[in-house]
Amino acid sequence: GYEVKIWSSIRGVVPEVGDVNLTPGGCSWLHAVVSIGKQREGDGKNAIMAAFAGHPSLKHVVVVDLDIDVYNPYEVEWALATRFQGSRDLVVVKEARGSSLDPSISPETGLTTKLGFDATRPLNLPEESFRKAEIPEAEEACKKILG
Repeated sequence: GYEVKIWSSIRGVVPEVGDVNLTPGGCSWLHAVVSIGKQREGDGKNAIMAAFAGHPSLKHVVVVDLDIDVYNPYEVEWALATRFQGSRDLVVVKEARGSSLDPSISPETGLTTKLGFDATRPLNLPEESFRKAEIPEAEEACKKILG
């Protein structure tokens, strides 16, 4: 499927690619979430551009680190909330060819604006500042309640 095409395209520009999810909320066609093993600044943006090249109908792509589950919308939102800065990490591609499945594209031109969100952690800041909080007591309580 198209996840494989996106994965292969990104693998051509970033050494380590995790998972690719064409999200149900994006009609399993227009939105993707991709995890990468970021090694250098710029890897996230390169992955965004490669995702658009691998699947030209994509409208929005979010790139996250490997510690984020691309199938868990809460983890993806957490990465956007804690690792993304719009002035630094947003890629905007205006007047790009859109998908005929997107009712918001310009009917005259078929063009859209594509957005890429680099929600990977900045490498120049301490890694521990970007770790997901774990509350072991809550996990144990859930196991007891749920069996």
